[in-house]
Amino acid sequence: MCNVNNKKIRYNLRHYLAGALPARLGDEMSGQTILLIGMAGNSVKLGSTLLAGLTISAAVGGPLLGALLDRSRQPGKVLASAIVLYALGLALIVATLGNVPVFASVGVALCAGLCMPAISGGWSSRLKSFVADEYMTRASAIDATTFNVAGLAGPALAGLITAWMGVSWAAVVLITLLVVALPMAWRLPPRTDSRLHVLSFVQTIQAGFKIILNNRRLLRITLVSVVSYLGIGMLWVIVPLVGAKLLGNPGYGGVLMSVLSVSALVATVAYAKWPTQYSPDRVAFASTVILGLAMLALAFATNYAWAIIAMLVAGLADGPQLAAIFAVRNREAPEHARSQVFTTGASLKITAAAIGTAVAGYTAGYSLEWTIVGACAVQFAAMVLFMALSKLSRV
Repeated sequence: MCNVNNKKIRYNLRHYLAGALPARLGDEMSGQTILLIGMAGNSVKLGSTLLAGLTISAAVGGPLLGALLDRSRQPGKVLASAIVLYALGLALIVATLGNVPVFASVGVALCAGLCMPAISGGWSSRLKSFVADEYMTRASAIDATTFNVAGLAGPALAGLITAWMGVSWAAVVLITLLVVALPMAWRLPPRTDSRLHVLSFVQTIQAGFKIILNNRRLLRITLVSVVSYLGIGMLWVIVPLVGAKLLGNPGYGGVLMSVLSVSALVATVAYAKWPTQYSPDRVAFASTVILGLAMLALAFATNYAWAIIAMLVAGLADGPQLAAIFAVRNREAPEHARSQVFTTGASLKITAAAIGTAVAGYTAGYSLEWTIVGACAVQFAAMVLFMALSKLSRV
């Protein structure tokens, strides 16, 4: 019986990943593609404004989408519908940009961004529906590898397709990837929880926030991840500037980001294959500390080799951190509010990263080194927050 169950879990996990990977790859391509579309129209500002519209509205979309998923007996169908709307929104931006007023395109981006947490959080919330508790740490790490692969390949794929064939074809590819994921989303296991529709829609949203606030472990991992991703958002701006400082070309920052992505992927695969004896809470804490130290090393990098080492270490921490965050959410979130916990956490992280990017874009013009130190300080603030909440919850 155990072998039968294990085979079923492996089958469902392969099916899950077959949808999650193309969806997340398309999602990672979308940001770069939107920026490139703006640049094709000789307006980087337009591209960044559209991207801001996509990310900012995710803060609102996360709780709303989570409530819809938690109230549905067929969350896979809700997830598929959200991905369809996201793909349609992106297609509409590409098709109408330059032919309609800018505010109309930004409005479409805001609407499409409401569905973004479906890919970043909604999909992961369904993992527990077919994986037993004893396998969740490993399954969460495997799930996190799809983010690492997508983060590594997505922007590069968007850039290469744009260079070879034009930005419109990059948009076609990312929308195709989203469409490819639809059958797998549609067939995700149904929910069997008897608490469906006990509360109104508004009460369901409120209940999801209350669960996060009242569960110390969930609150801790949510706040720590949000603060940490504020620093990650700053890093996205910092890295091209480091490349320009050390080698005279911001393009070398892309190499540094690739180093981070590759090392994050390797670390996450290792974490999935050889789970540590430590709890995912402790893994999240340790990885946040290492991220802070790596950023501190980057601040004092005097040559490109030193910068590569710093980003390598940052990646070794970034991958397991995401896997640990998923594992804690899967362990602590009740079934009737699991989707809300994931989508709310994802939307808050997306928003925090966007704020970090905006802050670093402003401060780096005054001092790159102090901006890096600021990003490092954010990681240590997340560490202090973790310890403070651990003391309150006595875990």
